[in-house]
Amino acid sequence: MSLVGNLEDLGLGDILQIVSLSRKSGELLLRGPKREGRIIFKNGQVNRALSTDFRENIGDLLVRRGIVDIDVIRQAAELQRTVYPDQRLGTILTEKHGVPKETIDILVKEQIEKIVYSFFTWNEGTFVFDLGDSNEEAATSFDPLQFMLDQGINPQWLALEGSRILDERRHRGESLDIVGDEPLLEVASIFAPGAASSPAKVSPLLNPFADSRKSLSADQSGTFNLGAELRLELGEDNSAQRGDKGPETPGLHLLRGMLQELNNPALGGGIILLVLRFASELMNRAVIFLVKEYEIVGLGQFGMEALDGISADERVRRMRVPRNAGSIFEQVLQSWTPLKTVTGSEEWDRYLVEELGSGVASEIFVGPIISEGKVVAILYGDNAPQKRVIGDTESLEIFLSQAGLAMEKVLLERRLRSKEMLV
Repeated sequence: MSLVGNLEDLGLGDILQIVSLSRKSGELLLRGPKREGRIIFKNGQVNRALSTDFRENIGDLLVRRGIVDIDVIRQAAELQRTVYPDQRLGTILTEKHGVPKETIDILVKEQIEKIVYSFFTWNEGTFVFDLGDSNEEAATSFDPLQFMLDQGINPQWLALEGSRILDERRHRGESLDIVGDEPLLEVASIFAPGAASSPAKVSPLLNPFADSRKSLSADQSGTFNLGAELRLELGEDNSAQRGDKGPETPGLHLLRGMLQELNNPALGGGIILLVLRFASELMNRAVIFLVKEYEIVGLGQFGMEALDGISADERVRRMRVPRNAGSIFEQVLQSWTPLKTVTGSEEWDRYLVEELGSGVASEIFVGPIISEGKVVAILYGDNAPQKRVIGDTESLEIFLSQAGLAMEKVLLERRLRSKEMLV
């Protein structure tokens, strides 16, 4: 899955938050006027960042800080080229030249942060986020721009800090541009012979985008135009003028606003209602089930119809499924992960189809809400009576994970208030 859009419609801070909440791996590609950038995520954490505004490599930083001299960089680069081609330059410097790993990690972290913060100054441009493991990690061993962390940086922290830095610069009337130093020509020439004599020409080794095969403006199958979604939500439809492409996807344009609602401290028991409301944007009907010690019981619904004179809400509240009865719910309870599947043929799956009515759905979604280390509720959804699949549920899965955290927060606040009353 890919997300595409315009930075004018969705800021970098919001993008970082969405990727962080999804806990996914992938690449965020940014393109502005005459510059490009890239942020690499692993399990929702930032572990690499690149920008055409920053041409320094790890050797430049080490020499500039006085940690090593150019001769050490030259020796390490030669070892990497001839003996250890699969190792990062930083690893070779640590193991063969005694440069503390902690020192290199600190420099790498500082550089990643500086590059990401520079993207906050881009007030125009486009973005593409591609899910999946990045090829950058494998390429890092051969790339002198080896700013990669094994332990990534929290994107939400980067979003907050980047916004703060931008606000402070505006307040002080300073230039908003954050750019890197030019590479030291002697160090650059170690990795790209000839660079010293032609500093204006950037070698492909020093420019990570020189051979990029991805285009932010390309119309790729499976992409979702997030910017177009937001404009449609606001009643605007100027995608033709902007050249935006890609099919729409419901739900993603709601994520930012509904996450803000979810974080409302006065929400309380409205969390379940918010989950149902979000699900209603993606499916014809859905039911929330409460997970108890021995059984799973119906709690709330939308989209169901009254049958035999019994209202949909009453039918849901009467539904009971044993926890260890081999139903579709048991798979979610054991794996803690959402499922998009078909209804099973077990006894309690057939019971579920009968109680829900409208026949067997072509596809069903079953997702857990996890709070305080256990599954406390399960969302079931489908598109019955229509015979069609559900489609993308990435945004819903993110929202379910945050709903569980919101429940934890509400419970904690209630406990604290109870203790205060007892004092």
